[in-house]
This record gives sequence, C-alpha cells and structure tokens, in this order.
Amino acid sequence: MKINRYFLLAFSLLIILNSCSTMKQLRADYQPQQINTDSILRKSTLDSLSIAHLSEDTTGLMHWQQFYRDVSLQRLINEALVHNSDLEIARLRIQKAAASLKGARGLLQPTVNVSEDVTVSRFKGEKLTATYSIGPTASWEIDIFNRHGNNIKAAAASVEETNAYAEAVKTQLIATVAKSYYTLELLDAKKEVTEKTIDSWRQQITAERALMAAGETDNSSIFQTEASKLGTETLLSEILQQTVATENALCALLGRSSGTIYRDRFSNSKLSLDLIRNIPVSALATRPDVRQAEAQLRQAFYQTQAVRSAFYSSLRLSGNVGWTNNGSVGITNPGSIIWQAAASLLQPILTNGQNRMNLKIAKSEQQQALVNFRQKVIDAGNEVNNALNCVQYSGQIIALLEQQKEKLRQTIHVVDAQMKYGEGNSLQILIARQSLLNAEINLLNSQYSQIESYISLFLAL
Repeated sequence: MKINRYFLLAFSLLIILNSCSTMKQLRADYQPQQINTDSILRKSTLDSLSIAHLSEDTTGLMHWQQFYRDVSLQRLINEALVHNSDLEIARLRIQKAAASLKGARGLLQPTVNVSEDVTVSRFKGEKLTATYSIGPTASWEIDIFNRHGNNIKAAAASVEETNAYAEAVKTQLIATVAKSYYTLELLDAKKEVTEKTIDSWRQQITAERALMAAGETDNSSIFQTEASKLGTETLLSEILQQTVATENALCALLGRSSGTIYRDRFSNSKLSLDLIRNIPVSALATRPDVRQAEAQLRQAFYQTQAVRSAFYSSLRLSGNVGWTNNGSVGITNPGSIIWQAAASLLQPILTNGQNRMNLKIAKSEQQQALVNFRQKVIDAGNEVNNALNCVQYSGQIIALLEQQKEKLRQTIHVVDAQMKYGEGNSLQILIARQSLLNAEINLLNSQYSQIESYISLFLAL
C-alpha cells in the first residue's frame, strides 16, 4: 500500500509539472514578423528614397490631402469616402468582427439562468400532488488551458484584420478615384489636341483646293488629306466615348448616378512630389494589406493554440439555489430553500480523431497564412520597385517626346512655307501633321503615365 501511495504521488506530481509546462505553451503570445526592407527593394530604389525614422502616422493613407492638392479631386475623394459601397461593406465587416470579439470575451463569464419547474402527478387513486421549484442556476467553465483566452485573441486579430482590410479598401479607392480623375483630364487634353489637328486638316484641304484650282496639284492629294481628317475625326469620337465611360465608372465609385465630372486642365494637375520622397521605406510594414496579412497570421496562430487546448481537461463549476416543496424527505407544503453545488472535470480520451484532425487543419492554415504574409511583403516591395522605375524613366521619355514634338512643328512650318511658293508637296505636310498628332498623343500618354506612377508609388508606400 505504501508503494502504491508513493507511485500515485509521483504520478500526480508528473501530471502537475506537465500541466504547468503545457499551460505555459498554450499561453504563449504571437511574435510579430520582422520585415527586412534591404532584401526586398533594389539598392537603386533605396538610394532614391529619403529614409526617415517616422511613426505610423506617415503612411500614405494619412496624408492623401497633402499629396493630392487639386481641390476638385479632393472633393471627389471625400465624396467617395462617404458614399462608396465597397467601403461601407468593409465598415460592416468591422462591426461583425467586433461583435464576434465581444461574444468570445463573454465565454469567460459565468452563465446565469432562472428555471421554473412545476410537476403534477397522481398515483393509484391518491390525491393529486404538485411539486414545484424556482430559482437561479449558474455555471462557469474555468479556462485552465487558455482555450477561451486564445479564442479571444484570435477574435481580436480578426478585428484588426478587418480594420486593415477597410484601410486597404480606402487606400485603393483614393488611388482609383485619382487615376480616374487624371484620366478624364488626359482625355480632355487629347480632345483639344485632336480638334486642333482636325482644324489643321480643314485648312490644309482649303489650301490644296486653291492649289488645284491654280493647276499646281490634283485630286489625289486632296483625297489623302480628307482621309487623314476622317481618321482624326474617328479618333475624336473614340476619345469622347472613353470620356463618357470614364465618367460613368467614376460616378459608380462615388455612389451617384452617371453624370458630368468637373475637373481642371491636364496641364494644371497638382501632386505634392516632395511629400512622397520623404515617406520612409519602413512604411512597408504599416501598409494596410501587409498589416491585414499579418493579422490573419496572428489569428491563425491563436486558433492553433485554441485547438491544442481541446486535448486537455476542462473544469466546470455549477450550482443553483431556489425554493421547492420537493425535498429529500418528500413533498412538504409550504416549500423551503434548497441549494446545490457541483464541479465536473472532463478529460478527452477518444474523440474519433477529431482533435488530431482539427490540429492538423489549424497548423496547415497557420502555415498558409505565413506563406501569404511573406508573399504580400514581396509583392509590396515589387510595387515600389516598379513605381520607382516608372518615375525614373518617364521623365526621360517625356523630355525626348517634347523634343520630337518641337522638331515636327518646325518641319510643318518649313513645309508650309515651301508650299506657299510651290516648292513643297502635300505628302510631306500630310506625313508631318500625322506624325505631330501621334507625338502629341504619345506625350500626353507619357505625362499621364508619370502621374500614374507617382500615384502608384504613393499607394505602394
């Protein structure tokens, strides 16, 4: 008997020590992931940015008012932030996650109910008897192995994930509205250039008809010029069509019916480029999509911890107090007060493999969340690299296109002068005007690409 006592004592101590180690493991906190920007961005990218040690308040989302200085654009962005349906759905997701967190926290509190029981019975001709009981009942599960605690932390991570998702939707919405706005300005500029070119073709046709009347040219040159004018008019119709489609798309983002969007001239587009050069590379860690991915990883970590807790014991305390006439000595009237208290300890033994299956699933989902987080960081770095690459080369492209445009204008001026004296030919000026139109359109596209690259860089950081 003495040996059995020692054996039971040693066995109990072993269980207690193992439980302490298990509880410490199940109460472990998530360790945030570290982001090394040096291994993500190109060295040329790092050299072109002004690295600053700033707080989270330096994220692009907090400074969009300073970056987009166009007053008309600011009005549109503010309107979209109020009425956009995607952003409203994101806000509703936050409310749902907050409600789940509140429910998870409630699991740590005892449950209290009031029960009322009345039983009427009669046996072998005896008098009808009635028993009754009324009173509160309470039960409380003590979170020994932190199952509810881990569920609460997972729910809190879910709230953080939905908040980050809402900020990501908000950031993307601001950038989309800005790009649509500048697209409309670009189309207006293309329309102006195209209309001027059509006027030039009309003047050219008038001049060639005068030359044909004087016998210095024939119908073929007029037909070629008219064909070029019709091609330019087709381009103008396409620009007008694109303008209406872009306005409709922007109105949908703003949550309003289709209509005209007021905007400034393309040449007056205003972006605060000095601000974007001072955003630190460390802002990658505070990007909404990166924070969302890490919140998903944190949630998966705590869900795995909660699943592990299912392998261990659960302790539940319960009790009730009330008034009843059904006592241990039989039915008595009037009744009297009765109270009961109980404690139950449940240790899972065989669960048909459900606990092991749930743990494998949780571990797999946690690993997926880790892979997703790492890829999200890489994608964020690539966005910065691509945006900076566009910023760097768009300036060179614009400078070359401006030189080409000036040379073509000089060519047209020279050929016009030659034709007045009968020395030039209509084919030369036709080619020069068409080339000038293409150069002006390409220049506008490159200027828009530069603006878009700055918006993308601002969004990426």
